[in-house]
Amino acid sequence: MALPPDIFKRLSRLNRRLARDRLTTGDRVGPGDERGAGAAVPPGGPPDGPDAAADALTLERLIPGSERRAAGGRFYSVARRAEEFRPPPGRSDPGDVVDGPELLARYRRVLFGAGQAAPTDDLSEPLQALVRAPPTAVRYLDIETCGLAGEPLFLVGLMRYDGTTLRVDQFLARDYSEEQAILHQFWAEAGRAACLVTFNGKTFDLPTIAARSAACGLLRVPELPVHVDLLHESRRRWKRAVPNCRLQTLEEWICGRRRFGDIAGCDIPAAYHEFVRALRAGDAVRRARSLRRLQTILHHNALDLVTMAELVTHLLSSRA
Repeated sequence: MALPPDIFKRLSRLNRRLARDRLTTGDRVGPGDERGAGAAVPPGGPPDGPDAAADALTLERLIPGSERRAAGGRFYSVARRAEEFRPPPGRSDPGDVVDGPELLARYRRVLFGAGQAAPTDDLSEPLQALVRAPPTAVRYLDIETCGLAGEPLFLVGLMRYDGTTLRVDQFLARDYSEEQAILHQFWAEAGRAACLVTFNGKTFDLPTIAARSAACGLLRVPELPVHVDLLHESRRRWKRAVPNCRLQTLEEWICGRRRFGDIAGCDIPAAYHEFVRALRAGDAVRRARSLRRLQTILHHNALDLVTMAELVTHLLSSRA
């Protein structure tokens, strides 16, 4: 029996509120101490009361980074290493642990040829291009947008091997006006790459970047490097071995890791819109809540990049 429309709407609002309140935010899954957002506590101890603590919480305290300038204006930049993605102290469930040293060792082996299970000539053309590119010239890309393809984007995540470690760089638009700046920065990085690696980038990431670049007036951009879409490579290799080839399914079945407290992709646009609105509002508690959601989004984006590198090591170190 169908529910009356007014009751259905009230139940939907209640479900959304419960889902919001139960969301585990990035301060519980990213680096930090057991207090959660430890960096948010100012020197000399925490301020008095929850409102004062929320008032002290800023983007810079919760998500350490720096303001940078590109040709299109200013944006916020966050830099981390793959080894940093571990659960906080005291967590008993290590499901989303990224074993940074082990991943880095395996990644070095396969990218420098020693750990490859098959000769390079036996690989698919995209994987041949990846293997033949200088390891430091490979860029992993994942973006977050305000909706479906063609909507504004607000976060560009790039990862590269810098000769020592896998470095994650995230370019964040703190409001809609900074989209052009992060696109400028993406094209600057893409111009230095020999190979670009995505997951479903042929369908989503690259068409979105092209559309938003045109919308922002960026008409003269560098030619994109060779592109490897790991969705297609994963389907060729594992489509009969896994329930589906979604990134997080492969993360669990192939990489042996499950995420804890992640944010669903469909919830990311609304969380970003709320972040922009909350920064303009005078409600410190609302702003603190939106900042923690944003922290979760950046953690989600970074884990997507790290999982891509893990998938590359599995694709190259095992035979079809």
